[in-house]
Amino acid sequence: MDRFTDIGEFGFIDRIAAHAQRNRVLCGIGDDCAVMAAGQERVRLVTVDAMVEGVHFVPQAPPEGVGYKLLAASLSDVAAMGGKPTDAVVAVSASGNCDVGYVERIYNGLFACADRFDVAVVGGDTTRTSGALVLSLTLTGEMARDQVCYRSGAQVGDAVYVSGTLGDAVGGLGVVLGDVDLPDEVRTALLQRHYRPEPRLDLGQALAETRAVTAMIDVSDGVASDLSHICQQSGVSAVIRAAAIPMSRAFVKFCEVSGKEELDLALTGGEDFELLFSVSHKQVDKVEALAEAYSICRIGEIVAGDGSVMIEDGDGKRVLLEELGYDHFGG
Repeated sequence: MDRFTDIGEFGFIDRIAAHAQRNRVLCGIGDDCAVMAAGQERVRLVTVDAMVEGVHFVPQAPPEGVGYKLLAASLSDVAAMGGKPTDAVVAVSASGNCDVGYVERIYNGLFACADRFDVAVVGGDTTRTSGALVLSLTLTGEMARDQVCYRSGAQVGDAVYVSGTLGDAVGGLGVVLGDVDLPDEVRTALLQRHYRPEPRLDLGQALAETRAVTAMIDVSDGVASDLSHICQQSGVSAVIRAAAIPMSRAFVKFCEVSGKEELDLALTGGEDFELLFSVSHKQVDKVEALAEAYSICRIGEIVAGDGSVMIEDGDGKRVLLEELGYDHFGG
């Protein structure tokens, strides 16, 4: 008998993926969103995310932040396809003793995020459970069929980019867990990135419109893992430069005080919800033109290989970067 701890989260996904395709499904399991035909020129995007008390958030977490993050995570999936979000449904499983006021405050945070990004919360389900509080959100989106950015199109010679800075969300988790004593402004900045991540919807749509992006994913499990997904699905490998990884001053301060290694944590922390994407080497100018309006950074390139990711130091030495991103079952 195989257990989830034996095969891991992604091993299970691989097992069921082959059974999930249907004729109208352009892309099913294996990308940030499912993509379904909606006429000749448009597609419908669908994604789902769940948050479990004790796994994704601690009981003392600010409930408004929990609700905001629940929707923001799904918005980031839509951003990674280049799409526009539309409607959401929410399922809540709570014990009979669960504080109703706490759950209402979760919804307040969720509605704040929905209002900001023009998403309609149109329904859902509420059930009883004997265990921890469980929140699940399904989000739909839409976009032009010929602009969808999948994970599987990276080609040798493509440039690799990432938006924003990396590591802030895991730094925020360190603050939540009380691991470090930091200045107030650093704590505030990291907690903001942890509980109120910024889904890069405008950037995702702008990138899709350039048609220069060959593959894209959001940084939910960490660059080490997420770039590996692009490489494996595209049949290539990648090299990223250590010196090019963007980090905020707040994150660097967190690492300095906590004794964490900056580069490792930035590449494996996860939940930054930035966009990680490859660009045809012939069309990098189209993407570079967006740099004035959006924070994007070129961190490496796609090379021939078997799905691995390597990191290059300042002397040009390359070593294999293991997939150290988050897996729910540690497989």
